[in-house]
This record gives sequence, C-alpha cells and structure tokens, in this order.
Amino acid sequence: MFCLISSLSAANIKYEKIQYQDVILFAEAKDTTAASIFVIQLEKDIQSFQKSVGSYLDIPVNVVIAPDSKVYESWIHKHSAIMEFSSGFYNRRNKTIFLKNPKYLKNVSNIRKLLLHEYIHHFVGSFWKDPPLWFNEGMAVYFSDDMGIERELNFAKNYILGNSRRLDQMKNMYPENMIEWESFYAKSGLAVKYLYIKKRRSFYRLWDKAGTTGNFEGAFLNSFFMTVRTFSDQFEDYSKTHFRTGILMASTGLIWGVFPLILIAGVIRKKIKNKKTVERWENNIDIEPDKINGEESTKELEGK
Repeated sequence: MFCLISSLSAANIKYEKIQYQDVILFAEAKDTTAASIFVIQLEKDIQSFQKSVGSYLDIPVNVVIAPDSKVYESWIHKHSAIMEFSSGFYNRRNKTIFLKNPKYLKNVSNIRKLLLHEYIHHFVGSFWKDPPLWFNEGMAVYFSDDMGIERELNFAKNYILGNSRRLDQMKNMYPENMIEWESFYAKSGLAVKYLYIKKRRSFYRLWDKAGTTGNFEGAFLNSFFMTVRTFSDQFEDYSKTHFRTGILMASTGLIWGVFPLILIAGVIRKKIKNKKTVERWENNIDIEPDKINGEESTKELEGK
C-alpha cells in the first residue's frame, strides 16, 4: 500500500481514497461518482465469483482510475505489448487494478467484466506465486463471463489455421505474434471451463490444497490426480473434438444466416413471376377485346 501511495503522489495528481469493504478506490474528485458505481458492482461480482469457485477470501484490492488517457498510457508504457490494447491491468506487486478513465469506456458491461477479470488475477495470485499463465488467464476469462460463443468459434477458427498452442507451451508467456493472442485467451478459458464443468469436485479441492502444497503443480496433482503436463495432453485431445463441434456450429450458424436470404429471394422471384403472368393476361385482353365471350375467344386466348 505504501508503494502505491508513493507512486500516486509522485504523479502529482490529487487522488481521493474511498473504501468499499475489500475494494479501495483511488480517483480524482471529478471521477469518484462514476467510479463508485463500478466499484460497488465489483463488490457484488466478487461475492458471486467466490461463491462459484467455493472459496471465500477477504483480500483487499486497490482500484486506481486514470484521470485521462495520457496518464493511463504512461502506466502501460513499460509493460508488455499486450497491455497496449487493454483498458485495464493488474499489478501484482502493488495488489492494484489500474483502469482507464470510465469516460473512455463507453460499454458499462465491458467495464464490469474488465474489473472482475483483473480482480480474479488478484484472487489467483493470493493462492500461488507460480500458476501457469493459461490457468491465470483462463480463470479470468471464464469467470468474468467473457467466454461467449464468439470466442469459442474464434478458437475453432484459429485451431484450423494453426494459431493454437498446447497448454504446456502457454505456461510462462504470451505469444509474441498478436494474431495468436485471441486464440491464447480462448483456449485458456476453455481449459478452465473444462476443469470446472467436467471435474467440479476436483476443481473445488484445488483451492483447499493450495495452502498445503505451496505450489500450483503440487496442488493440481493432489486435486485432479494427474500432472499439469498430463492434463495438457488430455485437453489437446479434447480440443480436437471441440474444434470439430465448433466448425459444425459455425456451419449451422451460416446455414441459418443464409436461410432468410433464400426465403426473401424466393418471395421476390414469385412476385416477379406473378407480375409477368398478370401482364400477359392484360396484353391478351387488350389485343382481343371483341372476343371476350364465347368458346372461340377462350380457345384463341389459350392458343396465344
């Protein structure tokens, strides 16, 4: 906390400090009203998240709101390239979430997801110093409700294009190639989703084992009864199946996307055909006005 306050004071910005249970907000006076709304919602989301994973911790976290875009850019300047495209990040040393000013973040739903995403990094970091990057990011992606159908389909697309790595290759660092970033987040989220949905009891046990083993791999082995490397192999087999399902879903979505166009085209074609039929009848009537009645006129109309 002292390091954080010192760094904020050095920036020559007058921050106000407001505490909401375990969330401590630092923001300029002009931003406290808007920021308070998001922080209060974060408190609710934290409680819901902790209930989902079956582990409850009172671990204070700081949230610092950038007064403007220039200040935020100065924060991320010396960090990894992946942060250049982010609207917020977590600093483990200061136990702090740094957030871009809310006026630059138009989507309220995205702000809510972002704050919870960064808090989950704080939560995971309070259990282990060495969790694999795929697990850390996967927890944040999946439990912040950022693992939608679009992300799963994106995973399928990147899988077929060869932009997907094995989990054991996603342990310590992000891909250098920006094209692989989305695939990295998608696969990490799917891996955690798999552990949570398919092995729920072991997933809950993982948090209980965290304090007794001292490291992630030991806790993982004692909870899931397999090594992290073995899970990487197992999940790779699952990914192949999930990839085929994703392609099928994409194909189905394409069919249903095109189907209305086919119907519209059919209706237009039918209207054009009907119009031509009416025009032919009208032309026949104009040409033969004196032969409307009688058998002879009917035959002549049919012949024409």
